[in-house]
Parts: sequence; structure tokens; C-alpha cells
Amino acid sequence: MILELTRMIGDNMDIVFFVYGLSFIVMGLAIALQPKEGSAFRWTGTLWLLAGFGLLHGGNEWLDMWVIIKGTNTTLDFIRWCCLAGSYVFLFEFGRRIVRVSVVDSPSCQVMAAKYMGWWLTAGAVGTVLFIAIISAPKLDSAAARYIMGFMGSFMTAYGFYSYYRCDKKMLSRINVKKYFFITSAAFFIYSILGGLVVNRVDFFPADILNTDSFLKVVGIPVQVFRAGIAAVLAFSIINILKIFNWEITYSQKENLLRLQASEERYRTLLETIPDIVYMVDKDGIFTFVNNAITMLGYEPGELLGQHFSIIVSPEDVGLVSRSIVLSNRTDPNSPPKLFDERRTGARCTFGLELHIVKKRHKGSSVISASSDIIVGEVIVGEINSSGVYEINEVSMEKEFSGTLGLIKPKKTAGGSTGVIRDITVRKREMEQLRMSQQMMEEVAQNLEKMVHEEIRNKLKREQILVQQSKLATMGEMITLIAHQWKQPLNVISLIAQDLEDAYEYEGVDREYINKAVVSVLEQVEFMTKTVDDFRSFLSPSKGKVRFSLAKAIEEILFMNEKMLKRKDITILFDKGDSPDNYEITGYPNEFKHVILNLINNARDAILSLAEKIEGIINISLTKKDNKLIITISDNGGGIPPDIIERIFEPYFTTKPEQEGTGIGLYMSMTIIESRLGGRLTVRDIGGGAELRIELHVE
Repeated sequence: MILELTRMIGDNMDIVFFVYGLSFIVMGLAIALQPKEGSAFRWTGTLWLLAGFGLLHGGNEWLDMWVIIKGTNTTLDFIRWCCLAGSYVFLFEFGRRIVRVSVVDSPSCQVMAAKYMGWWLTAGAVGTVLFIAIISAPKLDSAAARYIMGFMGSFMTAYGFYSYYRCDKKMLSRINVKKYFFITSAAFFIYSILGGLVVNRVDFFPADILNTDSFLKVVGIPVQVFRAGIAAVLAFSIINILKIFNWEITYSQKENLLRLQASEERYRTLLETIPDIVYMVDKDGIFTFVNNAITMLGYEPGELLGQHFSIIVSPEDVGLVSRSIVLSNRTDPNSPPKLFDERRTGARCTFGLELHIVKKRHKGSSVISASSDIIVGEVIVGEINSSGVYEINEVSMEKEFSGTLGLIKPKKTAGGSTGVIRDITVRKREMEQLRMSQQMMEEVAQNLEKMVHEEIRNKLKREQILVQQSKLATMGEMITLIAHQWKQPLNVISLIAQDLEDAYEYEGVDREYINKAVVSVLEQVEFMTKTVDDFRSFLSPSKGKVRFSLAKAIEEILFMNEKMLKRKDITILFDKGDSPDNYEITGYPNEFKHVILNLINNARDAILSLAEKIEGIINISLTKKDNKLIITISDNGGGIPPDIIERIFEPYFTTKPEQEGTGIGLYMSMTIIESRLGGRLTVRDIGGGAELRIELHVE
């Protein structure tokens, strides 16, 4: 019976090869025609290689069927070899790639797969097969291709299917395709032996032992029958595996539908809870949708559907929302926006359109216009922001804007505009109040600025008057100083006059004597004149800023006071510093001299006020540090009590009896230094005396 079965199969090998080739071609076509675009499965990009294997290998088997029916020739043998070898190239590369995709056991396995399963593996296998084919030409035997690429490619593919299921088990377990993956893996493993190791008989090992002839002798059935069966199993299992893509599409559509439903629900909830009015109108301005916020105008949403937008707009503003009115007149670029406006961008958007929105009018009520009193509550100010005329593509769900800039040309399909109306009545009222408040504030600020400028001018006048008063307050001392300065020159002139009389009586007057007397008298007169000029210059207010030397100004004050201080047993020591000629500033020299005189007089009064008479010393130093000129005036007059040191610069504060002090000297000194010279005046107790310090900036 076995012999009869074998004989029957041998007589019908053409049918075996037809089934064999058909199975692989069906498998290849199923893979190639299966929609896979956008799939999340990682092996999607490699399946085309398996499809190529199926189509080429199936074609090769049909060529074998042709040989059985029509016989063979050299050209046909070459084509058969190319189809067989080419199909195994696709299978080998598919196996290599799916193994790399499926290795997820550990990072070390991934590194090894990347290292040993590179593109060079396929290139090496192809090169080896081609080399063997060249050296064995013209006889092209398929043994090398089956051994090197068929066996290894089938084995890697078998392992790849098994491993890939483990890799994507979380997703694949939902589809119930586990058995098909394992069947495919087992089928490719069997095919690696039957198709890769059982080859035509050739005179080298192992083909001389394990070949199609020995297989037939042992089993009694040609190996091609088993191969055809394996091919059918592979076609069946892979077609079932491809269902994963259909499931993915269906699952994706369900998820998208659920997301869309959830999105619509969120959208609906959001629209119904937004306090602003959200609307949609068609290209003619007819309401197609409005949310519940319209109730603020006294309408129900259904009442406005099919109504023109102008039903809620004040009559004076209808021209801003009527498409026929807006587009019939060219809009001034500087005018406010309109709902249908030719001055729009490609986005067809309108922003900041303000309209007077009228609430629902009951029967018998009069028409309300924008001029009505808004406070009554019948009219509100609405700010409209809208997205202009558009159409919805039902496939892509994208807005397709119709029309062109300058003139809307709607398509036949319905277009429309979506917008939001926000009640800005309170904001407008507040803005108006704010504008009025700002206007009032500006007026107050202007008046205040005038008052400040006037007060500054008055303050400057008062300070100038105080300076002059301070100078006049010291005129008594000045007169005393002038008298003292003149006393010695007058004595000298008196002696010259007496001597002239005596010389005349004794006949001692000659030209030389007269000349000498005249020179002496003129010197004394010049000294007296200089004294008067110095005092007159001191008492005159400075008319403007000039460049002057601090050292020279201090010396002029010391010249006027030196002899008077010596009579009081007070010595003044002046340290001019290293470079007194460079110690210059731009300012008011007379005011500076006045300050120095005030500080010297205060030091003198402090020394003279001591109960115990001492030899008074006043130290004046002039230094430069960090771009500042520093003048210090210190004394040994007993210092300043801690309880009054913070008050000595206050106006009209004095520790002297009322008839002796005015209390404006130190106050005016500080005012002059800070306001007129831009400097700083400070005081500190130095133990047994006080030190006043002036800091002036160097330009």
C-alpha cells in the first residue's frame, strides 16, 4: 500500500509543486496587501521581506512544476536558481531583523544581537553563496543556497516568531494569536530542516548522506510533499497572524470614537458652563448654534436658531455685523473691526469688535438703541472675537477657509463663523471711570508740579535770604575785624606823619625821605583797601558757579581772622595737603567762605566758652580721597554733648544765650554744602573737642 501511495504521489508531483508554490504566493500576497500603515507593532517594517520570500519562493516552486511538465533547459535552470537563492536572501534578512527586534531579555542580549546580527551577516552569506555558484558554474546547484541561507534564515525566522510574541505579549495576548505564532515558529523550524538540510544529492558532506533520495528511500514519500504541507501551514498561520493589524485598526477606531465622544462631552460641558456667549453663524449671519449663556439676554438657545445675528444687536450697530453692508463698502484701515471685514488675515479672524447687545424685548416694549441708558440693564456692551467664514472638512476635521481677501466668495457647502461674545459693560464703565480719574489725577499732578516748582523757588529764595541774614548777623564781628585790621596801618601812617613834622623842623626832609614816606603810606593804604575789598567780596552773594581753589578760599578767611584769634590766644593750624593747587571745584566761592567762617567761629566760641581758660587750637586739613575733597575743622573746645549732637544742624537751635546766638549758622552751613555745592557736612565728637567734616565731589 505504501508503494502504491508513493507511486501515486510520484505521478502527481506537478500538483504537489503547484500547491507548494501557491501556498507561499498566497502568504506573500496576504502580507503585501494587508494595510499596515501607522501600526504600532515593531516588526511592521520588516514584513515586506517575508512577503518577498513567499512570492519568490512560490514562483520557484511553480518553475519546478513547469520543469516536470515541459522539461528543463539551461536558461530555466538559471532562473530557478535565482528565484530560490533570492527568496532565501529575503528570508535570511527577515530572520536577522526580527531576531534583533525581538531581543528584549536584557541589555547584554541586545548588545550581543547588535554585535553579531548586523547587516554584514546577510552580506557575508550572499557573498559566500555567489562565490560557490561562480566556482561551480555552469552547474548551478541549490545545495549551497539551502545550507547557508535557507537553513539559517528559516531557523532565525522560527526563533524570531517565538521571541517576538514574548516581546509584544502584552498587546498580542488581547488578540488570541498565540497559537498561530507558535505554529509559525514550529513550521519554520521544520522547514529549516526539510528545506535547508534535505537537498539534492551532491558529492560532498552532508549532501552525499542527507538528501532528497535518501529521504525518499527512508520515508517512502518525497520531501517536497512535506515541504508543500509546511508551506500550507505557514500560509494559514501567517494569514491568521495578520489579523493583528485588522484588530489594531478596529481597536484604534474604537479608541478614537471613545476619545471623540469624551471630547464632545467635554466640549459640550465646557460650552454650557462658559459664562460668555459662544455662537456659530452661517455665511449669511444666521445663528446655527448658541450656548446656554445666551440666557443672560433673556433668550433660550432654541429661540435664536435660524435667526439673523442682528436680532441681538442695537440698530445703530447692525452695519457692523451684516455681511451685505460690510462688503458693499470699502472699510477704512483705521476704523474699528467688523464681523465680515475685508481687512482680515488668512485666519479670517476678528478681534475686539465692540457692539451694543440688546436684551430680549417683550411685546409692546419700544425699540432700544445704543443711546439707551446702559445702567437700566436693557443694553450691554459686548466684545466679539470670531473666526471668520470657513468650512469643515468632514474627513480631516480641519477648517477650510473659503473666499479671498477683500471679498468673501463662499462655496456651495455651508460655511460659517464661530465667535465669543463677552459682556464688558462693567469693564467699559470702570474704564470710563478710570479715564476720568486719570484725567483728574493728571490735572492734580500738573497743579502739584506747579506748586512744587513754586515751593522750590521760594525755598531757594528763603535760603538765599538766610545766607544773607547769616552774613549780616556776623557784620558786627566783621566791623570789629576791619577795625582791628586797620588799627596797625593807621598807627604806621600816624607815626610817618609825626616823623615828617620832626624831620621838617630839623631840616632832614629831602627827596629820598619824601619818596620813602610816600611808599610806606601807600603800602598801608593798599593793605587797608585790600581788607575792605576782601570783606566786601565776602558779604556779596555769588552770582554764578566759578572754578575756585579751596586752599585759597580758606586762606582768605584765615587772613581776616588770624589776628583776632591770636588776641584770644587761639592758634589756627592749616594743613593744605600734598597738592593744594589741584584742590579745585566748580561752585560758589563766597558761600563756601561763609561756611568756613561759620565753622571757625563755632570752634572759637566753643573754646572761649570753657570755664577754664586754655590755649585754643583749631586744626584745618585739606585732603583728597576716592575722588572726593575732604575739609576737616577740629578744635579742643570740650566737644559736643551726646544729647544734642543730632540737633546742631536744626534751624534756630543754639546753646548760646538768646542775645549771643541766632541758631542759623550751622543750619545754613549744611544747606549751602548740600544744596549749593552738592556735598555733605557731618559732625562727630573726638573727645575733648568736635570735628566737622565737609566732603565735596571732584568733577
